[in-house]
Amino acid sequence: MTTNEKPSNPLKQYYRAPKLYTSLPSAGQYDSTEEKSASGEVAVYAMTSKDELTLRNPDALLNGEAVIQLVKSCVPDIANVRALPVCDIDILLIAIRMATYGEIMETKIRSPHGAKREDEYSVNLNVILENVRPIMPDPNVVLDNGIVCYVRPFTYNTQTKLNLLAYDQAKAIRNIEDAGGEGANPELSQFKTMFVKLADQNTNSMVDSVVKITTPDGDAVVDKEQIKDFLINLDTVNIKKIDKKIIDLNQSSSTVKQKFICKETNEEFESEVRLDPADFFVAS
Repeated sequence: MTTNEKPSNPLKQYYRAPKLYTSLPSAGQYDSTEEKSASGEVAVYAMTSKDELTLRNPDALLNGEAVIQLVKSCVPDIANVRALPVCDIDILLIAIRMATYGEIMETKIRSPHGAKREDEYSVNLNVILENVRPIMPDPNVVLDNGIVCYVRPFTYNTQTKLNLLAYDQAKAIRNIEDAGGEGANPELSQFKTMFVKLADQNTNSMVDSVVKITTPDGDAVVDKEQIKDFLINLDTVNIKKIDKKIIDLNQSSSTVKQKFICKETNEEFESEVRLDPADFFVAS
């Protein structure tokens, strides 16, 4: 050993080890992972105390940085978290929560069967992971004119931009209400500006999610500017077809709904499992 070399840390063998392995809905078809196991799954580690502190930062939660840092820490095989499909992010949040606190999570849910309050119910997160539905290769939608539009789910970066704009728009609406309604010109102007920005971001989000367009003549277009020009000039019926396909892909991580038995009436009901990082990672 040279004098410049640091001695090996004897504690290294006690560092975090993977707690579980999980598959991703995208199956890595968008180059989101650097390394996977032989079964095609990614390793998931438990959270550190630093990860928990990051999740308590309101600004980091709002701009998505908290989730990005969390995934980098707990799923180091992910090459580019911002480019990860949102459906993969959902599954990874569940897996990280499970690796840290176990497969059973207590959450408050209001039963639709006449319940007047929220009750605590147990959710088995492993059931969700076991039922992940992979995205079929090259998802596409055929438009009325015979053009085939190949799409992908929103990236986490795209979804974060939409969330931030929606937040700013909601704040603009509150400013108008606080100022006494639409008669307050500065606040109304701010709202109109936000509305235009949101419309533009919706268009850009769709452009980002269109991988390729092929014509009936066999031409393949991948240039984003050409794709954007096409989408801007496409009729609303076909735009809605593309939009629906992208939304379906965003939600294709296997449903995060589970069945429960109402604690008041003993009737069965189905409810969504909330994936808000602000409270999802609070220990049961």
